[in-house]
Amino acid sequence: MDQTNQSAPIFFQFKPNIIKKRGKPVYLIDAIEILCSQHVEEAIKDIVILQAHHNRNHIITAIEVIRLISEKTGVSDIHVIGDGKALIEYKDQRPSNGLVDWLKLTAVALLLMIGSGLAIMYFHADVNMHQVHSNLHYIITGEKSSRPLLISIPYSIGVGIGIAVFFDVFSIGKKRGNPGPLELEIYTYEREIFSYKRDEEEKEED
Repeated sequence: MDQTNQSAPIFFQFKPNIIKKRGKPVYLIDAIEILCSQHVEEAIKDIVILQAHHNRNHIITAIEVIRLISEKTGVSDIHVIGDGKALIEYKDQRPSNGLVDWLKLTAVALLLMIGSGLAIMYFHADVNMHQVHSNLHYIITGEKSSRPLLISIPYSIGVGIGIAVFFDVFSIGKKRGNPGPLELEIYTYEREIFSYKRDEEEKEED
């Protein structure tokens, strides 16, 4: 056991997403962010959590991290910030296929477009939007029309523009401070999936 600066406390927190390749060892510094002296950091940088032959997901707890650091450095004043456990997830790096990715993107886009279009049409039929447009046309022009294009065309364009503005489509590719609703939904979904995997892996280990 190496004796390092025992008077200085150590603070650490788990990284949010710990994803590693199979066939490579997982080091402690791969799983945590740590605030400590340089001597402690040098002492723990070679601590291995999982060996290279390990190939299944693993739950690491704050107690395990504290034990590893304490055994290596002799420091007992160690504090965890945030969640007390994390999931180390293994994923195989598959080569991307541009054509397959493009076909998947096209299929998803078509599915979403058709589904959203049907939903809008069902809503319009349910509230009798055609009659509403006819009434608005009569109010504005004083003429009755079975095809109130003066109202229907701007309305249809406005629906498309409104959806694009709501999902912040016009800012895609630009760096901005606030994420759009779609980005927030994706972020929330990924966090829930990661939490689910962590809880399921913990059940299996128990």
